[in-house]
Amino acid sequence: MKKLYIVRHAKSDWSNLRISDFDRKLNDRGLKDAPKMGRVLLQKKITIDLIMSSTAIRAAQTTECIANEIKYDLKKISWIATLYHASVDEITNQIINVDEKFDNIMIVCHNPGITHFVNAQNGFITENVPTCGIILFEINTDNWKNFKESEKKILSFDFPKNYE
Repeated sequence: MKKLYIVRHAKSDWSNLRISDFDRKLNDRGLKDAPKMGRVLLQKKITIDLIMSSTAIRAAQTTECIANEIKYDLKKISWIATLYHASVDEITNQIINVDEKFDNIMIVCHNPGITHFVNAQNGFITENVPTCGIILFEINTDNWKNFKESEKKILSFDFPKNYE
């Protein structure tokens, strides 16, 4: 069995519309929510073997906040430019190329791709993965290469507003 944590970046700052979408940082709420969700994962005693993240600033900040809380070595984060506004196929491609030695992986990326990806796995479950939302899938396989055809079960769908 493998576990896949899909994370949407935390809330970003729209106060300066001259900043490119890629370079937008987290706003105050995002800077609170990302560590909060990291602490939720820590309390659940989760283990992450590999974190892959979009290189966009808001995704990188989210990733680092969560990684710090779960005590994941920041030097081991795999920064993947193609996860910026990735499609279902691109997210899937990243998963099927993960080394089988990693049992528990986390991917941090963006909407709308992340919502489309989640819904493509088990049928429609949500209109929108909220910012800093985390969906945990259990995949019935021993090899990520078999991800597409493997049975997938959603174990949790969590987001910051659950903790207000």
